Amino acid sequence: MRRSDFDCKDLGIIAEFLNKIEFGTLVIADSIPYAIPLSFCYEDSKIYLHGAKAGRKHALLKENPKVSFSCAKPYAYIPSSFLNHTMIPTQFFFSVFLEGQFFVVEDLEEKRHILTRLVQKYEPDNTQMDMQRGQFVGKERGTFVAKILISHLSAKAKFGQNLKKEDFEQILQDLENRNGKMDTETIKMMRSFSLKYQ
Repeated sequence: MRRSDFDCKDLGIIAEFLNKIEFGTLVIADSIPYAIPLSFCYEDSKIYLHGAKAGRKHALLKENPKVSFSCAKPYAYIPSSFLNHTMIPTQFFFSVFLEGQFFVVEDLEEKRHILTRLVQKYEPDNTQMDMQRGQFVGKERGTFVAKILISHLSAKAKFGQNLKKEDFEQILQDLENRNGKMDTETIKMMRSFSLKYQ
């Protein structure tokens, strides 16, 4: 990563974000790389996916199962009006990029586990989720399920770590004054990732 001050190496934090970010993009090799946005979940250095059983991606992955995957969670947009109208506009965010090998999952027990984890990610309050009950019974048989075994992973947490202390503090104040939808959460992230100002 070009900017080391934005580099996040804490695997616990990365795992937490991967299971908060709702959508990612799978990139498959082709004459023009083929990018597919999709839902996913993360567990034990693997990305879990599901989808249709046929289509372009299947043919491409048979030729070359090496893939890349990226996802991002945007936080606050920092406008030109911040820093007393001297700010160069930017976006604060957390993003993950990874590379790995794509595998189709055929084992029914593993498919049930993966589908359960996917539902649990998007329905965290659904404590009764059971692939062997109700509308889920037998659905793993007809569902395409896959995993990416990760070989390389990097994460970028951009929350003002490169700013001078006085500019950092002013942006905190600007965010507090604006009080937008993500501003309080952004302030927490800025304080969490910018330990040099603690």
